Amino acid sequence: SCVLIEFRFMPRGDQKGRGRQSPGIGRPRGWSPVQAATPEDEDAEEDEVCAQHGDYQLDEEYTAVGDEYEEVENSEDELQADRDQQILQEACLPVSGAPLAPSEGPPKDADEYLRQVQWERLRCPEVVDVEVQDRSLERRKKHGGPLTGKEGKGGLLALFSAPEVPAEMCHSSKWAGDVARAFRVLRTHSARARRAIPEDQVKQLNYEEWRRHVSRDRPSTELLAVQDFVSLNHLLVVAVDKIEAEYDTFSSCVEEADTGAAPTLNHDSLDAGVEWAHAALAFVEEPLVDDIQFQMQRLRRTCQRLMALVHERQANKVASEAPENGEGALCNDVVFVRARISLLLALVGDVFGQH
Repeated sequence: SCVLIEFRFMPRGDQKGRGRQSPGIGRPRGWSPVQAATPEDEDAEEDEVCAQHGDYQLDEEYTAVGDEYEEVENSEDELQADRDQQILQEACLPVSGAPLAPSEGPPKDADEYLRQVQWERLRCPEVVDVEVQDRSLERRKKHGGPLTGKEGKGGLLALFSAPEVPAEMCHSSKWAGDVARAFRVLRTHSARARRAIPEDQVKQLNYEEWRRHVSRDRPSTELLAVQDFVSLNHLLVVAVDKIEAEYDTFSSCVEEADTGAAPTLNHDSLDAGVEWAHAALAFVEEPLVDDIQFQMQRLRRTCQRLMALVHERQANKVASEAPENGEGALCNDVVFVRARISLLLALVGDVFGQH
């Protein structure tokens, strides 16, 4: 379909006396649509129509700005208007003379001070070469990179980053396979023990109750078999928190230790955390929910950090200055950590697939 639109242009003289038909453009500044049509308004619209068809030249006092015709103002008036609207700022703190070279004594007044500042500014180089000592490189070497560490050493990303386990501390894949097969058998017995518990005997412990058990008791099948899904999740969180707390304490002691004292791990506390984490993993339900996967990833990262820290102390021979007790304690830490932490890493990675 086609729509035919017809435009009719009337001579200038035939439009006299007619009212305004459409808003249009080309009106002088200050026109309002609520005002009655005036002869000046009609002339402005006639100027627009004629200018579009080349039949009429615009008056000199009007010029096109955007979609309107505005009257050209005097440049002095424009500058004064800009100053009144604070578009142009007046010169602040004027000085009474040329730039002045600094004297031996202090400036006599504010004017002399500003002139001296102008003099120095004229003689300042545009480009200045300075030597900046980059201390971030030392922190990265010490803490393993920009995404590791806590308390401002890496921010939020530090919580999801962990160093790789050194090759000297890694366990063999064959040993990990044997551990995974034995642990799956253990999980089968654990699931059978839980199914034998009547529903009215199922319990649920909160975080605080599990913290008391972890601090003073040892895990048992009788205790864990009667726990429901939520209670076992609570236990895993508490066990991971305990291992992470031991790592944080040991890491702080390493950073603050004197050269003559070699800090050692709290073997009993760490051993309790590893034992309860092993028990929780034996009873946790599959498929794993998101929160359990997150806790296993926390456990993996904490174990990797602990292994790397102990290996770093071994490599740097921190305890070499105290051979009577430091060297033996250091070797005991390496053996103790590698045996227990490798077990947890094998379970989390080879059994549950949380690499």
